[in-house]
Amino acid sequence: MSNTAELLLPAGDPEKLRYAVAYGADAVYLGLPMASLRTPSKGEQFTPENLASHIDYCHQHQVKAYVTLNIFAGNRDIDRMIPHLEQLADIKPDALIISDPGVVNLAQEFAPNLPIHLSTQANTLNYRACKFWQDNGVERVILAREVPLREMAEIHERIPDLELECFVHGSLCVAYSGRCVISDYLTDNTKNSNKGMCGNSCRWEFDVVEKNRPDEVYTLEEDEKGTYLLNSKDLCLVRYLPQIIEAGICSLKVEGRTKGVHYVSTIGRVYREALDYYEAHGVLPSDQVAQWESELMDTGNRGFTDGFLQGKPGGKAYQYSSSQSEPQAVFVASTEGEMDTQGRIKIVGRNKFAVSDPLIWMTPEGTVSFHLDEAIDLQGFPVEFVQPNQWVWVKPPESFSSQGLKWSMIRRKERIPVAR
Repeated sequence: MSNTAELLLPAGDPEKLRYAVAYGADAVYLGLPMASLRTPSKGEQFTPENLASHIDYCHQHQVKAYVTLNIFAGNRDIDRMIPHLEQLADIKPDALIISDPGVVNLAQEFAPNLPIHLSTQANTLNYRACKFWQDNGVERVILAREVPLREMAEIHERIPDLELECFVHGSLCVAYSGRCVISDYLTDNTKNSNKGMCGNSCRWEFDVVEKNRPDEVYTLEEDEKGTYLLNSKDLCLVRYLPQIIEAGICSLKVEGRTKGVHYVSTIGRVYREALDYYEAHGVLPSDQVAQWESELMDTGNRGFTDGFLQGKPGGKAYQYSSSQSEPQAVFVASTEGEMDTQGRIKIVGRNKFAVSDPLIWMTPEGTVSFHLDEAIDLQGFPVEFVQPNQWVWVKPPESFSSQGLKWSMIRRKERIPVAR
């Protein structure tokens, strides 16, 4: 682990956990759907039966594992959490992330030896609230996203023995730290945002209907694409890492448990490299920061903002042209690391691409621009295009180790980077 600050990556499912570990996480956060916000609705999930093995995997790789119990709990949720907490007391994750005071109390009763980290959902904005939680047994406070840098520093100065964590990258909610019920109302309670199933309804296109003229619908138009009134840009604070660390933040958190494995790997690689560079040199050069920000835009994003770091954001913090999360590159292939005697590696298509396309090959060891010489399907025939879910053999770049190649991600650049 770095001596500067902990890099905390999202582990939305077991596959993402493994890639987060490979791409530089000092710690990951994960949870069961029944007690956790922002869990995937499909695919392999964490379960009571497999949770211990995944926490063991983290520990075998010297990575901490924090388990989330951060829903806003009703009475029935409380009752269901007791056996979950009893299990967690046995399998010993490194901490529990909790937002509800009742669940904090419950954890102290049924898992008393596990540290408690207060979730950002608790909306902790000031030093008195932090002191309250510390006096009630919380070891770390994950500050609300609305806390500016100067106030982070003040909280640390007033309570230097309290661990502080903040978000440095990912989607932003227009509600205070995600306390929102828009999704509940607009999906007829099928997507409860405070039980981990937000429908992102705030990013939809909206029309206006005046109360006394219900038959007259007025379309809100910024341009031909419409207008997205509540559509925040994504947080990106890689350029501010030195100031955040100097302010006393011990853990740098990346949002994104529902996002894909390419997102987790790319964000992890960039922030790991930036933290290691800062630890070695004490500065982050502007040209290197620009390169990192360009690579971060290769994952899905709505444009980048500093959020509340420098104070209340203005109109530039919102994306008015589209609600879609749009990368400037396309994730086209990955691998499980199988090599043959000819030095080829077997990759699987994630999105269609041509063998002739200019590609970027990424591993935890870095990235290189690359052209494939050929791709051979499993029947031994060359192909011009690789389709989604199609396995082919290719010659990888020579600059990576076999261990690094095991975690390969391949993408195709799509657009020229846009200004921040």
